[in-house]
Amino acid sequence: MIVIKVSEVPNSKEGLRDRVRRAWRISLDRLYNQEELMAVYKGEILEVYKVLSYGRDQIEEKRVAFELEEIPSELKGKKISYKTANPCTIVDVENLEFV
Repeated sequence: MIVIKVSEVPNSKEGLRDRVRRAWRISLDRLYNQEELMAVYKGEILEVYKVLSYGRDQIEEKRVAFELEEIPSELKGKKISYKTANPCTIVDVENLEFV
């Protein structure tokens, strides 16, 4: 699963989706077989999305953009301990540490 850490929370679901959908620095090769993306703020899982597609960002070409669809998930609202400086990473959900 792709993890996107945001530094501030937009005031709407659409705003959050727009914030996490584009301009991330990650190799396209690493995204192979990643079907879901979670938006995280200060360890709290705000939302989980299905990744419909991804590719080079149209505005910032050295970055990646996603096409996302909100999906129901048991992870939403849970807190995780996920210490990494990189705001866009890949994680195995089974290895997440919940707090």
